[in-house]
Amino acid sequence: MKKNIIILSLLTTIYGCSFFVKTFTKEKSISDKQTELSKKADKYFWDNYHQGNYDSIPKIVELLNSALQENPNDFKAIAHLGFVHIWALAERQRQQNLKPDITEQIILSKKYFGEAYSMNPHDLRVIGFLADLTLQEGTIFNNKKQQTEGYFLGLKAVRKWPQFNKFTLGYIFSNLDKSDKNFQKGLKWQYETIDDCACDKNTKNTDYKSAIQKIKNSKDPKISRACWNTWIAPHNWEGFCLNWGDMLAKNGEIEEAIKIYNLAKESDSYEEWPFATELENRIKNATKNQIEFNKPIDNPNLKNQNVIMFNSKIACTACHQMSKNEFIEFEHKNLGNEYYFIK
Repeated sequence: MKKNIIILSLLTTIYGCSFFVKTFTKEKSISDKQTELSKKADKYFWDNYHQGNYDSIPKIVELLNSALQENPNDFKAIAHLGFVHIWALAERQRQQNLKPDITEQIILSKKYFGEAYSMNPHDLRVIGFLADLTLQEGTIFNNKKQQTEGYFLGLKAVRKWPQFNKFTLGYIFSNLDKSDKNFQKGLKWQYETIDDCACDKNTKNTDYKSAIQKIKNSKDPKISRACWNTWIAPHNWEGFCLNWGDMLAKNGEIEEAIKIYNLAKESDSYEEWPFATELENRIKNATKNQIEFNKPIDNPNLKNQNVIMFNSKIACTACHQMSKNEFIEFEHKNLGNEYYFIK
């Protein structure tokens, strides 16, 4: 009995010390220091991402990791490693011979977004992406608990920044079977995103022109960054409409899908969008795509499969790639850390 009491006392002491140490240990901070290497890595990432240079990914990863070794508190390097690994997975349709280990990109991306979130929980993009990756990793390992954690983290992200994260989480849900309740929720969120962006309530019967005008004129950074085109995502609006239309086509709402596809043309820079032809083809083939988009994903032959935006070779670049003219005109912007601190 005395021995058990001693053991219990020891365990209590150890737990108490552990709790105390973890509670009062200083959180990892974000470094404002930008070395020449980190500047080079940041520029190389954005230059190649904005040009859609998928083959540059290994070099991007190498430079960002070098910058991170030089400064482990480089928040942008950590966050960009999260982005580039998910880019590698998302646009895997570009690969000639797709290998099963492509899914490891999810694990790597989740690790970096998790680290970025611990450093800067105020970056509401990171919360959304971490939720997506937690869901995806849970799916890989058939871990229902992890999937549930990812789902509720996603709902937290939606509450904190609905204009951005209803799309982020809904984009993941676009890959589900159309009969799945979360696919339908994701589709509903695309409509709600317009409401949230325009601070208005619309219906499927509107032409969205007034809502689009409100979005264009908004000075609220939570709206301008999430809902319209920026240097980071120069064709954000066009990509948003492309995905929304794809979800509608998959759901069998062909007339509505065509209407939404055509909304992409409301962008002032639509003529410069590198993927306008992709959208025009979807308008022409919307009825056929209802069948194509509902076929199971055949990863070994994904290169030749007609798929929704989420599984396509433009899953990221539909929003982020610039035309050649835009790339020359807008050049590179060295965004300070404060740009990421939207609260």
